[in-house]
Amino acid sequence: MTSIPEPDVRAELERILASKGFVSAGRLSKLLRYVVDKTLAGDTGQLKEFVVGLEVFERDEQYDPRLDSIVRVEAGRLRSRLDEYYSVDGAGSPIRISLPKGGYSAQFTRAVASQPAVSAVSAPAAPTPGRGSWLTISFAAGLIVAVAAMVFWLGSRDRHPPPDLRPTAAVLPFEANMIGGDNSNYSALITEAVTSERAMLGTISVASYTSAMQFEGQRRPMSEIAAALKSNYVVEASVDDEASEILVVARIVNAVTDRKMWVSDYRGARDDVRGIAQRMAFDISAEILKREAELP
Repeated sequence: MTSIPEPDVRAELERILASKGFVSAGRLSKLLRYVVDKTLAGDTGQLKEFVVGLEVFERDEQYDPRLDSIVRVEAGRLRSRLDEYYSVDGAGSPIRISLPKGGYSAQFTRAVASQPAVSAVSAPAAPTPGRGSWLTISFAAGLIVAVAAMVFWLGSRDRHPPPDLRPTAAVLPFEANMIGGDNSNYSALITEAVTSERAMLGTISVASYTSAMQFEGQRRPMSEIAAALKSNYVVEASVDDEASEILVVARIVNAVTDRKMWVSDYRGARDDVRGIAQRMAFDISAEILKREAELP
């Protein structure tokens, strides 16, 4: 149970589900609503991996969490998506909903407004009439000058962070053609994985996954998409089933010329999303840096 009134928690839940990061993420939204409902009802004992797999992801009685990691994978995605929501759309929300690692029970907390620390510099005490000395006066005057110099120096410092000179790129939602029709969910899973892996490399600036998802299924000029995402390069990809593995065909498009400048194939096990994403992220970043180095 929670000390925060249930109506307040449910209002925050609806705000999250209506945000751009969740409104088109059916599976993540279903998981979030499920864990919030169970937690509010006090049924946290039911929030086990096997039960969640059956009730949220519609696995059958043969479901084995040791072989099928869908609950763990989606819970990790949900945690990342909530962090992203509270850093952008929900930054001003008075309530925070989270899914702590190690379990599937939701946690509800109130946001605490941080108060900036204010340090006051006390003026030196005036010498007691009749007991002062030139030494004390000189020391006080020197202290005042030093404090004034420090205040001037702090005020003249450039508080703006240095510009990010790295090349910028965005990963558009991958086009998935999976057997069984699980296209949108698998597309979101691998797109987010590649975006995250590239961001962790830190060699190029990456548009956020949530921002890129607004262009899912849209046919718009590449220059328009790139301008909206403030990116010099755009990554596209298609995902297809091939017997027991998947084939990902990735492409880098130069947003300035609207021309494909690089294409590569990646094959791997259907459940090895992270491994495929890591290989793609490294190659894509290396190719963009190579092209940037060749520019005049």
